[in-house]
Amino acid sequence: MDAASLVADAFRALRSRSVPLDAEVRAMPEIQAIQNAPDGLRRECVLIVSENVDGYDCSQLLSVVARKRLPLSAEHIERLLTPRLREPENPQAWWGSEALRAVSRQIEHAYTALPGAEQQRLKPLIGRAADELQDAAAATRLRKLVGPDDGLRLDLIDATDDVGPRLRSAFESAAEPAEVLATALDVLAAFPGTGRPSKKWLTEAERATSQLSVSLIGALLDAALDAADASTYTYANDGNESFLCGVVAVAGVLQDPALLSRLRRLAVKSVTVIGGQYGNPRTLRLANSSAQAMADIGGPPSITELLALERSVRHGTLLRQVRKAIDALAAAQGLTRDQLLERAVETHDLDANRLTKLSRGAVEIVVDGRTASLVYVDENRKPRKSVPPDIKRADAEALAAIRDRLKAIRKTIAGERVRLDGLMSTDRRWPLEDWRSWYLDHPVTGRMTRTLVWVFSAPDGPDVVGIPLDATTLVTSSSQQAEIPPGAEVRLWHPIHASADDVRAWRQYLLGQQVVQPFKQAFRELYALTPAEEETRLYSNRFAGHVFGQVQARALMKGRGWAPVAVAWWDDGIENGVARRTFEAAGIRAEFHFDPVRDLQVGATELYTYCTSDQVRFADARTEDSIPLTDVPPLVLTEALRDVDLFVGVTSIGADPEWLDRGTERRFETYWHTFGFGELSAAGEIRREVLEQLVPRLAIADRCAFEDRYLTVRGDLRTYRIHLGSGNILMSPNDQYLCIVAAPGGQAQKLFLPFDDDPVLSLVLSKAFLLANDTTIKDPTITAQINRR
Repeated sequence: MDAASLVADAFRALRSRSVPLDAEVRAMPEIQAIQNAPDGLRRECVLIVSENVDGYDCSQLLSVVARKRLPLSAEHIERLLTPRLREPENPQAWWGSEALRAVSRQIEHAYTALPGAEQQRLKPLIGRAADELQDAAAATRLRKLVGPDDGLRLDLIDATDDVGPRLRSAFESAAEPAEVLATALDVLAAFPGTGRPSKKWLTEAERATSQLSVSLIGALLDAALDAADASTYTYANDGNESFLCGVVAVAGVLQDPALLSRLRRLAVKSVTVIGGQYGNPRTLRLANSSAQAMADIGGPPSITELLALERSVRHGTLLRQVRKAIDALAAAQGLTRDQLLERAVETHDLDANRLTKLSRGAVEIVVDGRTASLVYVDENRKPRKSVPPDIKRADAEALAAIRDRLKAIRKTIAGERVRLDGLMSTDRRWPLEDWRSWYLDHPVTGRMTRTLVWVFSAPDGPDVVGIPLDATTLVTSSSQQAEIPPGAEVRLWHPIHASADDVRAWRQYLLGQQVVQPFKQAFRELYALTPAEEETRLYSNRFAGHVFGQVQARALMKGRGWAPVAVAWWDDGIENGVARRTFEAAGIRAEFHFDPVRDLQVGATELYTYCTSDQVRFADARTEDSIPLTDVPPLVLTEALRDVDLFVGVTSIGADPEWLDRGTERRFETYWHTFGFGELSAAGEIRREVLEQLVPRLAIADRCAFEDRYLTVRGDLRTYRIHLGSGNILMSPNDQYLCIVAAPGGQAQKLFLPFDDDPVLSLVLSKAFLLANDTTIKDPTITAQINRR
């Protein structure tokens, strides 16, 4: 049978079916006849098919029969390409991507074997074809055969959105040689439209970018960061999205930590939802690619930025990508995730370089258990509150570099505070020497370590509990010094394992010595099993019946390592929401259940705006079997319930001082009053304990008193009762409600607080200072309420 008959039979077979899959096409006897034909006959079939310009059938058939390599002469290549170039007014006449790629591979293989004269004859034809191809990978393959044109092929970048022109401008401003930029453009434009890059692409990217400067890739990332959205629902066109994914992949190949901050900010921008109620992330693909590139760069700075990214986003897919990247980095080094994170904490060269000399005096970076700050030391070695103006002008560049360094140190501190707080739920233990290396002696983590209480278990002796002063000495809650037992095993002290007297002693020590801990340790809320929970056996109703905002609660849940299942109007199959957290060390999963308030207006995210809290349950993480509350380890129980208390406490409508003023949903008014003025939660009880120690030291102490669950403040106009749980205020003589949305700043910010992760504590103190001097209040919204009788 001749080639024309074989092709005709194949077309008839294709057209007899409705859009067959590639696997079905390959299995058709008519297509098999072409595939199994001798090379000459199969080549003629390919050439005949290529001359059928229009039609999906042509494209699909060509993508199959042109995959197997063919011997092609210069005349054969001309026959493949010439029909394509006779359709200048019909760009849709070009074949689909798979057909284009198959043909371009055939041409690439054959062209390299041709004599030089024939290659030169074909160059204009191939170059023109490359210019008009609608598939970037195929175009790049052909363009490499003929070499770079004069000038940059900036047309490879789509200019129809705001990203494209900015990318073009970055290339036009680059300092690299034209041939280097041309090769980089080809590689970036060839990044696959879907899926991950192949090993071949990565190899070409590594070769092509070996001469690229980090500044060019940085400029391309800046272009993406600065670009506006193409439309209400679109950030970048598909081609530019793939191009940007290529840029971030190259950033990973370059492995320069200077690019990490840009990659993190690009991931955050890319995952941000646009388009309002029915919107989506700008480009989840670019967000995930950015996170992977951060991991590819590697090293401690990479871990710091990945952790910063993990803290700053709440999108489940991106969070999984970040955590997967961190786990992969750990596995590559034969470490657990925890071991990697503690070993990868940046030192920022603080051991040798805390002081920077200026034209006069110096600035010192001071790290404490909570943050880092700059202190100016004059030429007489006296610390000053600020840098003199003339020094700021003379040393502007040096000071700018120091502030950038300070910003990086603060980012590391923020990550360490979160990580160390997470260790409170793991009962992690270290050999003494490992603890000294990764904790006590570290210039950043070590400052926090010296504010925390640790337990040192000797091989043969009683446990010693204290705050370390140095490598061999600690201080106890009674302010006595003790020796750290040689060869001890070390763990973080948790108040759930201590007696009430020991907990009280440590709290008094921290307050008396004004020690600020990086998170709540000694003042941590504790949740022991209650008789009611022993009776319900399999679940706790301790936090049931609260009304809270679902969107805000979901953000908190994800930040604390919980995985919430949303309840939305479009998912009628879900009767209730649930958030889960697995305590890996114990092999136990905690579950917090909640139900939607279905008859309230759905928010912009399509989730039910408000939910009501329900049961907390526990299950075996491996078998899914329910675990009785009495069998849940106290550490797991208290940490899980503490999280749930946080979720409902922070996002409850009772924590909104303006809820009643909106005049809606009066059915929740009783709940609002109960939450805002009812019995204190565990956090409220600790707040009262701290305030009872702090208030007597304040300038307004003679105007303050404690009354059950209130801090009473005597002003000149009225007496006020500030609820220690919610911060809400009642005024004498008739317990009239006083709405103060916030009272930030002022004297309260200057006070010592043993922890800074309780905004209500600061709010209560701010309101106390404000109301003790109520005659000086200028805000008319407040004075109008006070003067109303």
